[in-house]
Formats: sequence, structure tokens, C-alpha cells
Amino acid sequence: MAEFLCRLGTESGRVVDETFQAASEEELRARLSGQGYLILKVRPHRTLTERVGGGKGKIGRDDFVIFNQQFVTLSKSGLPLQKSLDLLARQATNAEMRVAIENVRDRVSAGAMLSEAFEATGKFPKIYCATVKAGERSGSLDKVLSQFLAYQKTRRTFSKKFLSALIYPAFLTVFLFALITFVTAYVIPKFSSLYSALDVPLPTLTLVVMKFGEDAKQIFLGLTIAAITFFVVLRSARRSRAARMIWERTKLRLPIVGKLLLKFAVAEFARNMGTLLQGGTPIVPALTTARDSVSNPLIAEAVEKVRKEVMAGKPLSASLKATGLFPDLALDMVQVGETTGALAAMLESVADFYEEDVNIDLGTLVALVDPIVLVAIAAVVGFVLIAFYLPLFSLAGQAH
Repeated sequence: MAEFLCRLGTESGRVVDETFQAASEEELRARLSGQGYLILKVRPHRTLTERVGGGKGKIGRDDFVIFNQQFVTLSKSGLPLQKSLDLLARQATNAEMRVAIENVRDRVSAGAMLSEAFEATGKFPKIYCATVKAGERSGSLDKVLSQFLAYQKTRRTFSKKFLSALIYPAFLTVFLFALITFVTAYVIPKFSSLYSALDVPLPTLTLVVMKFGEDAKQIFLGLTIAAITFFVVLRSARRSRAARMIWERTKLRLPIVGKLLLKFAVAEFARNMGTLLQGGTPIVPALTTARDSVSNPLIAEAVEKVRKEVMAGKPLSASLKATGLFPDLALDMVQVGETTGALAAMLESVADFYEEDVNIDLGTLVALVDPIVLVAIAAVVGFVLIAFYLPLFSLAGQAH
């Protein structure tokens, strides 16, 4: 049973806030209406932890993987669908997931198809709804759910590898900026006041560093204003479709990073398409779902053009080539898959290849970034030490 916060109007004209338990929001609304209440607002009750961890009404990726793992197990056991959904709802630890499953269960009880019920909640990815629909049509829902679970685990592993590879360089970069801020705000002023009191001639290097310390506030203020202006302009420009596409093309043209982003997008598209086709989704609906599932808007626009060309009877490989975005190796592999009738398996191979390629390139990039940042940290520390200890050495020499 889920818990709901309700704002109700009573027959006496008062407005009250109450908490109720019910199997679903629809069931609670029907019950309260039957009791004579005017329903002003109903929303699921969520704890502070759920608010922080669950996001704005979204189901977490880990919660979704656990749900699918349990759903596949129950489905293979031969348990009736209604009973399976009821068990999954009771076992769900996340409030958003529990409410979503209960919503699906109630819609299935009312006669809706499982895929329609998932889609109607608005909580589940489009690629998942399309995969379930294909499984229902082909009569192999267990197989399709297992394939999607494997897809989820692969994507999750890839995403975690991608993010974990960025953690150490990000930490070093933050440390570098923190070090520069500390040196500028604390170390330089201390030495500047010391040498000003001594009133001795200073080397040019020391004078340059002291001048930088004096102007640091203005420099940092200018950089901060420039950065804020850049992000505001960028955010405003992204609201325009044309400007957003220009930005996406610019990112793909960046040295090193551009190729990495393109490979990531190609792997994502190939993985989505391969999963949909293996599940039995026809190629045109699969392209529609893949278009809505990819994260890169430039690739999404290209996939829409591909979908229209495939509908007109053109091969998938030729349509992908016409976009000018997909690498030659991927196009060749797709063409082989079309020729041999193993397009779904070949798309999976494309995804495997480019995901591995991204991991290798990312590892190489991280291996380059780490020593560069470390050298930069050493250079900042060494430069400041040399600049401020040179006068001390001069004074020591004069004393002798």
C-alpha cells in the first residue's frame, strides 16, 4: 500500500490536509469521492531520503535494473502477470517505483496491454515500452525481457566505467584551482607585506607575482563574469534548435574529445537499435524509438532522416551513410548485417566495438591529463616558491 498526502474540501466548507493509504491514486480518489470529499490535491507521500535520492518523480537507474531482474525471474516462473506485478509493488523500496508498478498493475487489471500500461505511467523509458510491446506481439515476452535486462546491465557497466575514469582527473583539476586560489589569496599577500616592510630591491619575477596578487581579485572577478555570461548565453542559445545543433556540431569537431563523443553516440544508437530489433520490433518503429532514446540531439535528427529514407525503401546502411555522421567501420558492419540477415547481431557488435573503443580512448586521455595537471600543480608551487625565496637568498648573501 502506498501513502498519499491529500488536500480535501469538506461538506462544511473547510479545507483539510490528511494522509491516506491506498493501492493507487485512482482507487483513493474514488474512495474519497464516495465519502463526499471535494478532492483538491493528491500526491504520493515521500520521505526526505526519497526526495533526495529519487529525483523529480523519476525512477533511479539502479531501481529500474532491480525491478527488471525480479520481473524476469517471476515471468519465467510462470506466475500470472497480475500476481507478479502485485509482488513487485510490495517489494519495491523506492516510493516512485512502487506507485508506478501499482499504476501498471491497475491498468493491466482494467484490460490494458502491459506495454500500454508501462507507457501510460510516463515513468518508464520509451525503449523499454517498445521492447515489451514487441515481446507481447511475438509471444516471447520472457526472452525479450531477458534481452533488455542484459542491455541494461551492459549500459550500466559502460556508464560507470565512463564516469569512474573521469573522477581522478576532475579531482586533480579541482585541487589545482583550489591551490591557485589559496596561493593567490593567502601566500602572496603574506610575502608581499613582508617584503614591503623590508623595503629591499626585489627581482623582476617576484615583482610580477606580487603584481598578480594585487590584481587577482579583479582578474578572478572578470573571469567569473565572463564565465557566467558565457553559460547564460549558451543556455539561451540552446533554446533555439538551430543554435543547439551548431553547438552539437562544434563539440564533435573538437580535437580528441569530438571523436570520443561521436563514438559514444554511435555506440548508444547501435545498442538501442540492436536491442529493439532482437526483441522483434520492426525496423521503422525501432528507428522511431531509437531516435527518442539517444542522448545526442544531432544523432537524433540524423536518425529521423534515416527513418524517412528507410520508409521510402532505402537500405539502412545507405541511409546512415547519407547523414555523414557515422564512421565507415560502423557503416560497413551494418551493411554486412543487412546482407547476411543478421542486422540485430551486427548492431550489437558495433555497440560492443565502439564502447570498448571509447573505454580505450578515455583511458588514453586520462593518462595524458593526469601528468599534465600534476605538472601544472608542481609548476604553480615551484614558481611561487622561486619568486618569493629569491629575495631571501639575496638578503642572506648580503648579510654574509
